[in-house]
Amino acid sequence: MAELVFILTDFFSTADAGAQGVDDRAGLPRLPLLETILARSRAAPLDSDWRGWLACRFAGEPAPASAPAASVAGTVAGTVATAWDAWPGIGQAGGQVWLASPVHYFAGIDTVYLHPAGLLRLDLREQDTLVADFGRVFAGSPWALRSIGQRELLLSGPTLAASGADPARFAGSDPSAGLPRGDGAATLRGLGAEMEMWLYEHPLNLERHSRGELPVTTLWLWGGEATASLPPPARARAQPPCLYGRDTYAEALWRLQGGEARSLPGSFDSAPIAADADAIFLYSLLQPQGLSAALLQFEQRWLPGALRALRRRRVLLRLVVGRRTYGLSWLQLARFWRAPVPWWETLR
Repeated sequence: MAELVFILTDFFSTADAGAQGVDDRAGLPRLPLLETILARSRAAPLDSDWRGWLACRFAGEPAPASAPAASVAGTVAGTVATAWDAWPGIGQAGGQVWLASPVHYFAGIDTVYLHPAGLLRLDLREQDTLVADFGRVFAGSPWALRSIGQRELLLSGPTLAASGADPARFAGSDPSAGLPRGDGAATLRGLGAEMEMWLYEHPLNLERHSRGELPVTTLWLWGGEATASLPPPARARAQPPCLYGRDTYAEALWRLQGGEARSLPGSFDSAPIAADADAIFLYSLLQPQGLSAALLQFEQRWLPGALRALRRRRVLLRLVVGRRTYGLSWLQLARFWRAPVPWWETLR
């Protein structure tokens, strides 16, 4: 039986997303279909975040225990670099690679915040402009920047035991807890400060400002930390399920498997899903209208069709959100004695 997987990529927990409006005192809308799924499904904790789950579940077997802990291919950024053949052999050469996400900060009363819409997607011309100017400004340094046509750029440099967290976790909040940690954190943080000075009043930012777009404050460096649940990517091991949505790491996994991600359609009913074929939908909650509106749209446009397919016994349904996965079969859907509760109480 086919499996439908919905991954809410930018939601971690109500505690993490508090700055995005997830507060049980904020008059949030009830979501009956989502709450029914959460109440009647079988929940299981994740060892890592959704990327680690996706890698182990759909993109090959986990790495053996004897694999090097710092394997470049076993990092988010390393997998991306491998998929786009960026700096091949960097692991053997003693270097390292990080994702470099263009972000926008704004000043609050007593601290700096990552803007709620501050994970920026630059077009290819803008990325190429930054890459060329970075090469000029940081010439002679061990750092190199490269564009691969995704939201994130790639930064290579010397091997460091340091990396930041996923910036999506801090949208709308104080980003300090997500900045690079580890023995080499001071080096990465220092580079970040240098990039802030480089980008301050950069011609590209002046151009973006004139168009009413958020300027690039700095490049957020993350994804370079080795994670046990991220196996080294295997090339073309098997035909992967259909993947809908945009995420640099997920697209890299599918690229290495010989597959290709498709654009996320406007609703479940407009998705061209083949019969008896697994399908994975990456649904981003970092949308201009805010988290509550994005969840309401998910409730109205995606869950009705998915539940219809479930009731017809055509599919198994799985929801991956935060650090949990929720699996639901048509038989489990009949567990009426499990009363729904407000979704924000479940997703704490």
